[in-house]
Amino acid sequence: MELLVTSKGAGKFSVTDNKDRVLYTVVKARKLFGSPTTTLYDASGYTLYTMKRISAGSKPEYEVQLNDRFFMKVQCKTMFIDPCIQFENADSIFELKGKNHLHFELFKNENVIGTLTVEKQVNNEFVYTLNFEDEYFDDFFPLFAIAVDRCFGEINK
Repeated sequence: MELLVTSKGAGKFSVTDNKDRVLYTVVKARKLFGSPTTTLYDASGYTLYTMKRISAGSKPEYEVQLNDRFFMKVQCKTMFIDPCIQFENADSIFELKGKNHLHFELFKNENVIGTLTVEKQVNNEFVYTLNFEDEYFDDFFPLFAIAVDRCFGEINK
């Protein structure tokens, strides 16, 4: 399966399949107090997941919530040498590991299940391409691309 996560500027992303159908929308909401939240909506506008930053700094950490309950922890493990982001929930550990900030392999419990690549468009926005085996698909997969954008977006510019 292939998903394209396309930056639409100002913290908005569109998630499409290879037939150019919009499956999800991701929006970053700014708050006056506290950390900004990033929300993943399905095609009908229903809120699926909310990602909140819980730690800033050189290696940011996020918490993903489903129905206002903890679902997954996202940690940037390494920034420069062999960049890695880990996604850990009660059932599994997913990792994005790469040799640079533009190409990652997607692991589930230490088994490779796909890839994520980053391409810069002419308008300086990014397109994140997720390729993975259909049997592993879950609604939170677009958050992998959002985590790469949050952790490595400034480096890729």
